[in-house]
Amino acid sequence: MKKTAIPLLAVLVIITGLFSCLPQKKVNADKKQLQQLDSQLVKHNNDLKKLDELRKQKDEQNEIDSAASSRIQDFIKKTEIEIDTLRNENTIIINGTVVNKDDWDRLRLVLSKTRSAQQRIQQKISFLEDLMNRNIVVKLEQDVLFEPGSYRVSPAVVKDMTKIFEPAAAEIDRFTKKYPDFPLSLVITFKGYADATTIGEGSSLYRDLKERLSLSGKEPDSKELNKELSRARAEAVRNLFRQFAATKAENGIYVRNVLYLYEGKGEAFPDPKITDYKVSDPRRRVVLLFWSIFPD
Repeated sequence: MKKTAIPLLAVLVIITGLFSCLPQKKVNADKKQLQQLDSQLVKHNNDLKKLDELRKQKDEQNEIDSAASSRIQDFIKKTEIEIDTLRNENTIIINGTVVNKDDWDRLRLVLSKTRSAQQRIQQKISFLEDLMNRNIVVKLEQDVLFEPGSYRVSPAVVKDMTKIFEPAAAEIDRFTKKYPDFPLSLVITFKGYADATTIGEGSSLYRDLKERLSLSGKEPDSKELNKELSRARAEAVRNLFRQFAATKAENGIYVRNVLYLYEGKGEAFPDPKITDYKVSDPRRRVVLLFWSIFPD
């Protein structure tokens, strides 16, 4: 049988076709993966908007402290910018034509970058959603913590501080154990509140608070005094909690990246949902303990 010779040029065309076909399939597969990741980024953007709405609601209801609210808001803004930057770069790659190896290398680089970013963003959003959907505020009754007319914690409370702080500590412990792979920062904020009762000018409490205010030649009004009283009580509870935390140091939670804050809110209402507060109302005499945990 006579053999038919195949021209060299035809062989080169066939070989070139085989090699060009294989990369094109991979290019299409990589582009498809990039489009899927881009869709996930769109979902993350929607999740961030929901998270921000929840943050605003908790802020309005005094169910989150200002430090936590600010950090979550910053995270949302930075992540939205990151997502927009990624999606803009992805759109150029997805709509572009891959004609050579350099184009394909760029596609694979963007794909790898987007995949890593998407996973990191998803983990942090899930973490913050978990945090935001928890009760992260504990109400401590001042009438239990302090003797009347004092901002120093009563000796009985100091002796029994474990029972007072353990519920918050246990919740913090449970939350951190859910995320053993996250390096975490813990922020604990104490907000003190007072009722609107006038503090007598001749009382020792009046003199103590005036001295704390460091006013020169000016008598403080009732609002200033009550605000300083609420601040002094928040500070006292903060200090007591730090003593309690030192006893828990063996688990490492309270001694690594912990920030303790306190502030006095004075005659402001601690719970915006309550509309029938009275001038002398024990529901106003509270210290609110807020805890927030963030991935570093």
